[in-house]
Amino acid sequence: MTTNSEEILVNPYTAIRLFAKTYLNIGETIFTDRKYKITREAWIGSMFLLALKKQSSEEWYFKPETVSGSPDFYCYTFLHDKNRGGSIKPEIKLEVFEWRKEENEKDFIEALKRIKLNKIIDPQITIVCYIRRNEKIPPAVELNKKLKEIKPKVKDIWYLGDVTPDSKTWRITQIYPNTLAIDLDYDEVLSTKEEHSFIHSYRGKSDKLEYEQTGKQVRLTPTFDLSIE
Repeated sequence: MTTNSEEILVNPYTAIRLFAKTYLNIGETIFTDRKYKITREAWIGSMFLLALKKQSSEEWYFKPETVSGSPDFYCYTFLHDKNRGGSIKPEIKLEVFEWRKEENEKDFIEALKRIKLNKIIDPQITIVCYIRRNEKIPPAVELNKKLKEIKPKVKDIWYLGDVTPDSKTWRITQIYPNTLAIDLDYDEVLSTKEEHSFIHSYRGKSDKLEYEQTGKQVRLTPTFDLSIE
């Protein structure tokens, strides 16, 4: 496993494509076997980051947390800071989870509290939930109202779900502290070839993304492993 100090960052398109390849190889097992948990989490986080890209046109990369276990991923984009005369690297500390079909809760907020909100103490955490069940989810405005009453000690909360029968369209919805819905065309996501799959990042003095490409590949099953080929 890579250590955090190496900071090899992964392109979301890469993780999504490898998830799809793994699904073709092993089928529905990828959704039920615990050893593929990190595979699913990387896919969830990547879908979220691509939604952010669609909203703001910023390129995001991520790395898994391999030491403390929380957050699940550190996510970064690269922006030019005119005042500093170089690039800056905003960070998202991302926790992801699945609300699964076999879980008993019929209420999304209760599931959210049990699985994440009752355990998180970092106010800079972003939470993304993949909804994997046929429950009718209340409107985002209604969920937002309930969460504001709870006052969760996190930065923001989103959920991910497919909104078409063929799973062609996926919607990433923010429910706290604001409401926002971003749709992704999954066929378009799968057909997009990223320019850089893995990078070493560093701050530079130009207005462009500065990076070093790596000779690394990512293995998403059964564990998330960045290995030299």
